[in-house]
Amino acid sequence: MATSDLTINQFGTASGTKSTGSKTVTSNTPTTDEAKTASATKGLGDNFQTFLTMLTTQMKNQDPLKPMDTNDMTKQLVEFANVEQNIGTNSRLDKLLKLQGSSTASTNLAYLNRTVAFKGEAFQYTQGMTQAPLAYELETAAKSVRVDIQDAQGRTVRSMVGETAAGTKHLVNWDFKDDSGNAVQPGVYKINVAPTSAQKDATIKATTYTFGVVSGIGNDKNGETVLSINSAEVPLSSITTVY
Repeated sequence: MATSDLTINQFGTASGTKSTGSKTVTSNTPTTDEAKTASATKGLGDNFQTFLTMLTTQMKNQDPLKPMDTNDMTKQLVEFANVEQNIGTNSRLDKLLKLQGSSTASTNLAYLNRTVAFKGEAFQYTQGMTQAPLAYELETAAKSVRVDIQDAQGRTVRSMVGETAAGTKHLVNWDFKDDSGNAVQPGVYKINVAPTSAQKDATIKATTYTFGVVSGIGNDKNGETVLSINSAEVPLSSITTVY
């Protein structure tokens, strides 16, 4: 990629008009539901052929004095028709869901190489980064709050005084320096929030928000869309902001 086509944003990541090489992989393997529908269709066809063979044999060998009950025969034919209609409906629904999934996947491509904020604590600091969109929320108001920035080994490199109000998202402005005012090295860091309650022995839940660059898109075992961020899978539902 030519460097003249790129600009460095506030998060230290490159942006431009050319592709960065990231890609998503789609599979043509039938889903479980599609396989079940295909199996049901085949089974119905086999059973119907067997039914017709048995019905024809019975009609050929029926007692002329005691002919077959046409009502019972009609009932069985109607039941086969209803089952066939239900399988056909399921097949069409499977196709609609597959089309919807393809449309959603195409829409999710817009997240690739974008910086996003999400519920979490770890983040990657890269050279050239001028902004770290870190934040936290408190479940209840606190007497005091200490916000720590820790390195990959869990050592606190910077401690700051945080806001104490509940029910709002508090931004954390870190200048990428330690407590001594020295610039930290690029690497993986983590935000840790330690609120103190005015009530003795009471604990306050804190939710932290971090950020990262989306490098891939996929689905987890439950079918939920997940984004690959900082070598971790983050549910799309956890994303709060796209930059």
